[in-house]
Amino acid sequence: MWPRRVPARATRSDLVTIHLRVLTPADQPKWRALRLEALERNPAAFLTTAEEQRNRPASEDRAQLALGNWRGLFLNEDVLIGLAALIPFRHLAAAHRIEMGAVYVAEGHQGSGAGQAMMDALLKEAQTRGALQIELSVAANNARALRFYERNGFKRFGVQPRAILVEGVGQDDVFMVRMLDG
Repeated sequence: MWPRRVPARATRSDLVTIHLRVLTPADQPKWRALRLEALERNPAAFLTTAEEQRNRPASEDRAQLALGNWRGLFLNEDVLIGLAALIPFRHLAAAHRIEMGAVYVAEGHQGSGAGQAMMDALLKEAQTRGALQIELSVAANNARALRFYERNGFKRFGVQPRAILVEGVGQDDVFMVRMLDG
């Protein structure tokens, strides 16, 4: 598993592992809890509001997870600490593109390297799937996320004014892309 954090004098029970995997309908309760944390802590960062998520039936969550687009970052196999959607473009002319969205790392794990591990795995998966570029949009006022994506080779290529309204105030989104073919 990647990466491993091993204490100086580790025993087998001290090992901490994290891994990324496709989320399934069975993951719905964990997904929903972390998704609500993301939406409540960062309402301007997502299209879905916390209220919309709370009002959505669990069956709709499970149907969304059944599509296979959601990834979960797990600590020691069972603790969900990160989420991201990886969505391929379905039209043949755009099959070389993949979209990353709804990225979130649990507050207690931000700054721990978990986000970087998740990004590395998502980029590798996109390349393995044959994508030539990965695209995302991020709130223009989310300086921390913008820096993170730029450190990971993403370039800005446009701004969507008033991409969302939060309490009646327009929030711009920055479009970013990373080429995966060299």
